[in-house]
Amino acid sequence: MIRTCALTLGAILLASGCGGSSQHESSAGRSPSVDATTSTASAASATPEATESSPEPTLTSEEPAEETSAEESPTSDHLDTDDGEDTTDDDTEPAGDGSVDCAALAGSGTFTDPLRLGSLDGPVTARGCAPLTPGSPFNVRYFSFTLSGSPGSNAHAGASFVLTQDASGPVYPAIVQPNGWVLKHSLGSGYWTGTEPDFTGRYQQIGDLPPGTYILRTEKLDTALHSMTTPSYDVVVDPDSSSY
Repeated sequence: MIRTCALTLGAILLASGCGGSSQHESSAGRSPSVDATTSTASAASATPEATESSPEPTLTSEEPAEETSAEESPTSDHLDTDDGEDTTDDDTEPAGDGSVDCAALAGSGTFTDPLRLGSLDGPVTARGCAPLTPGSPFNVRYFSFTLSGSPGSNAHAGASFVLTQDASGPVYPAIVQPNGWVLKHSLGSGYWTGTEPDFTGRYQQIGDLPPGTYILRTEKLDTALHSMTTPSYDVVVDPDSSSY
């Protein structure tokens, strides 16, 4: 009788143990399903975050376009798409005949913010412009001017200077439209005053230009990084004159 009870009790314990093991395996079997659901939910919740962050690369890629410095290289003017509407501000610029201190002109001297000579009814001279020196952007400076009427046959624009042993680089002028198109190149056109090697200036003829706004580019052409420096110079724009 005692042995029978022991066998019965053992059977009960064995059954109870199997039941516990079965319940544990079943619970363990459900765990991957729960984990997969959680992972799916996490992935789903991560998807909007990736979508929200996706504009950042787009903004970053646009930033260099705003900083493009086509800003001031003489060889990149033809790429400039500035329509020129902001290159002249008649309310802040000298106009008509006379002279003005170059340092007093409105503007910074870059292509997009040129030093502004204003609307011309007669010759204007910007005196004492700083030398053009090695290294970009110091080897080039821009001026804007507006021809209020048709220029005369002797109209010209350019730079007057005195070369010295320490400042032996001439100043070369070019005429550029506000949209960047070069009308008269520094070397392809233009003429000297004085006799070589003692040149006293270089100019572009502008008698063939229609009324409108133009950019006068003054530059040092002895390569941007060469040690040669120009002297200080005067910018001269005369819509109609018979003498230089």
